[in-house]
Amino acid sequence: MRQAVYGVVSFALQESVGKYTTLNSNENASNKPQLVVVSGGGTGGDTQAPTAPTGLIGTAASSSQINLNWSASSDNVGVTGYDLYRNGTLLTSVTVTSASDIGLTASTTYSYYVKAKDAAGNVSAPSSTINATTNAGSPPSGCTNALNTTAAIQNAMKNAAAGSVISIAPGIYTGDPSASGDPGGQGLFFSDKNGTSANPIILKSCDAAHPAVLQGVNVNDGSYGIHLTGDYWQIRDLAVTNAQKGIIIDNGNRNLLNNVEVHNVGDEGVHFRDGSSYNTLEYSLIYDTGKYQAGYGEGAYVGSDSSSNYEHVVTGNVISHTNFNGGITAEHIDVKEGASGTIIEYCTFNGTGISGANSADSFIDVKGVNTIVRYNQGFRNGNANILDAFQVRTHGTAYATGTNNSFNNNTVNLDNSAGYVVYATSAATGTTATGDTRTGGGNLYSTNVN
Repeated sequence: MRQAVYGVVSFALQESVGKYTTLNSNENASNKPQLVVVSGGGTGGDTQAPTAPTGLIGTAASSSQINLNWSASSDNVGVTGYDLYRNGTLLTSVTVTSASDIGLTASTTYSYYVKAKDAAGNVSAPSSTINATTNAGSPPSGCTNALNTTAAIQNAMKNAAAGSVISIAPGIYTGDPSASGDPGGQGLFFSDKNGTSANPIILKSCDAAHPAVLQGVNVNDGSYGIHLTGDYWQIRDLAVTNAQKGIIIDNGNRNLLNNVEVHNVGDEGVHFRDGSSYNTLEYSLIYDTGKYQAGYGEGAYVGSDSSSNYEHVVTGNVISHTNFNGGITAEHIDVKEGASGTIIEYCTFNGTGISGANSADSFIDVKGVNTIVRYNQGFRNGNANILDAFQVRTHGTAYATGTNNSFNNNTVNLDNSAGYVVYATSAATGTTATGDTRTGGGNLYSTNVN
């Protein structure tokens, strides 16, 4: 069979005993035709997606470049390439297991994940999400006058004003609540001062590649690593550890936590509490919480239980691009009754460590209203204490609870357990879900999810 012009010719080969078919081409060697074989039968073809890439690592090569490497995926036919995503948006497509992201901003944290694809267009589940930070450059421009003692940091926070920039030199700083100015005696590092929208107060490491560490001395002494009761703060590129609670914001609004690392704390890692609204936690890392009380070791906590003596109405808080990376003994995120309009997106949940204590049996527990949970990844990792990925419940009648919560485009692996990607109790109303993926098989939604 021959065609005189460029194009596509379709034909069928019929098997016959003792016979074979020879295909000849009259084209020259520089213009060889291509034969593409597609399995027949009228339907079907390759519908199996490659395995998710593993071992994704991001390394800062400079103040403007991050190099990324990962382990190859496998496929029943063959992997043809990889799609690399930065901050949830497709960055590039490659055919090898490495890529470089260039033209970036110095001292800035970016999140990445990668998907594999095959010739039939099947796409794998995403890899785990990682965060990587570009170098600060040489030398870090903000380190010349950076603070390098605990007392200097505490005094700067106590006396901050709108537009203040509190820059901290690399090092470990052990806080003392008796000197922090916290009237409750809990904050190791405390402030009640307010910035403004145009002139926020900035608390940061002068060198993001070598973040300063703010710490306490014990995980069961009632201490808070950082305690804020003000508005319009930006806390950037800091680590908080070895306190009973990590970062607590009480009655504070429109604050930003960017590229913070919270670990080895007695109870919860980050808490938006006592009416705190329109705060954002982003591009951060939280792990090893609940070292004192496993049942209160949430990674991030929005609002408060109705029995506690706080303002329970909190609105518009956002948790984004944050890696909850194991050792978190309670839910990774707990959204309490009275919390409205919470957005949880592009986060990764490593279920290793969820203890089951105090009913901790899911990545996210939602008792608030109008919550949006989207584009997250969760991995049960064989932890039998995890029943469902996301749960919606009601609690009491004093505050808005369990209504109009939505889930979309999340990807979870629950090890083929009997639970659900989204489980809503019969008392919860208006729970919706769409576009979620469960790798490894199993139930998607309980009967009360629309």
